[in-house]
Amino acid sequence: MPAPTRFLLIVLGVAACAGRSPGELAPRDIATVFFISKSDDHNRVDYGMRLDQDCVPLPGAVFPYWHEFEPKERTHALGAFEQRAYGIDMQRLVSRRQDGAEYVIKLKQLDRPITISTFKERDGRCVAVAHTKIDNVGTAEFSEAFAQLGGFLSVDYVEVRGRDPHTGARVAERIKP
Repeated sequence: MPAPTRFLLIVLGVAACAGRSPGELAPRDIATVFFISKSDDHNRVDYGMRLDQDCVPLPGAVFPYWHEFEPKERTHALGAFEQRAYGIDMQRLVSRRQDGAEYVIKLKQLDRPITISTFKERDGRCVAVAHTKIDNVGTAEFSEAFAQLGGFLSVDYVEVRGRDPHTGARVAERIKP
């Protein structure tokens, strides 16, 4: 099965279960670094990040969780099935600075690594920016992915979206399953 198809088996629904959510984050943590939405509703999977006092990612820092907007707004951890579609295959610290770090993750069903740069603002607030290859931009700022669903358990395409950090222009790349 092609990676985008496996990536989008998310259409099977939401398993309600307790777990990590933005409500459990420390003030320096990031609730949403990027997210994945789909065409059948407004709910999405957000990827949060836990950071230490220097804005350096903690072990296993990035975690996905459901951010539901319908029928009411709430968040909860992914179920076992959703972990297969949205889960993280690998994550590790690449380098550390006094005021942040470079961290890399690979999602189970997306064909490219995502590098997350963390740093501390002058006011002490932590910031995280995700980068990945989008279209012809090798280090685009990655903000979201969108899945256009077809019929039952099928995906027409996945669109990876972001911004070219050099020009500020929006960039997008459609991946067909």
